[in-house]
Amino acid sequence: MRRALTGAILVWLAGCALALAQETTTGSIAGKAVDSQGGGLPGAIVTLSSNQGERMVATDARGRFLIPYLTPGSYDVRVELMGFKTSSQRNVLVRLGQRVELPFTLELGQIVEILEVTATSTVVDMSSTTAGGILATDELLRLPAPRRMTDTLYMVPGVSGSTGTGDANPSIAGGSGLDNHYVVDGVNITNQGFGGIGVYTVDFGSLGTGVTTDFIQETQVKTAGFEAEYGQATGGIVNVITRSGTNVFHGSLFGYWRPPGLEGAWRQQQTELGQVNTTGTRTLDFGVSVGGPILQDELFFFVAFNPQYETRRLIAPEGFPL
Repeated sequence: MRRALTGAILVWLAGCALALAQETTTGSIAGKAVDSQGGGLPGAIVTLSSNQGERMVATDARGRFLIPYLTPGSYDVRVELMGFKTSSQRNVLVRLGQRVELPFTLELGQIVEILEVTATSTVVDMSSTTAGGILATDELLRLPAPRRMTDTLYMVPGVSGSTGTGDANPSIAGGSGLDNHYVVDGVNITNQGFGGIGVYTVDFGSLGTGVTTDFIQETQVKTAGFEAEYGQATGGIVNVITRSGTNVFHGSLFGYWRPPGLEGAWRQQQTELGQVNTTGTRTLDFGVSVGGPILQDELFFFVAFNPQYETRRLIAPEGFPL
């Protein structure tokens, strides 16, 4: 009997650990359905709706439920039980790596009656010790931020420039720009030779990465207190998940061009040994994205193409040694 109980506990712990580990690329919703006296309601049907379809689970003997492995986004949650009024919460926002706790109180009445509660976003996640922030692409579209993923990291408190490692490798929590850990869809893309994101060389510095914000669903920046599954970093953790399609076809077409004629004059600096100065730049940025269903509610696609070009003209004094 004792061995059976021990085995059951180990299996349960392993399942919890697996769910927590998978939340590095997803989120989850948990909660409890109770009656007006606070007693748990077993067997209640919980329906989760989004633009990728529906999922249904039943509450356990204590009225608890858990819906893991959710793509970050907005969800509607509905709880039904025979003899009780249906209760629902709309626009529940699930973030990357976070678990949303939802309480439901079902009142006696006809099932056709619906009690709707407006969901509110969690200001402080009391279940996590991690400090940092989350950048959602839909929010970034309304801000004057570049479309390079690494440029948006500076919007999170605790992230600043790191001397000598390039703009693509910021300092997080005081660490060097080459001491961070970068993960995209659960895959480590940190440069194994020098650290940093994408390609970094001693000759050309940071060459960045091809991940554009139009291809990103959310970016989670952990500046302190990150979990044990993350390592190889004395700075911070940058956890990124890419977009997914939905049941509705959607897309975008965009572009940005800044010719030299629209620039002001560059200040020319002079030093005793001579100074290399910038005389002008030309920036071109355009792209397209499209997503939609392959199998309704089951399989989706999303593609994005966003080449970016920047040309910089430099001038050096005559006889400059380099």
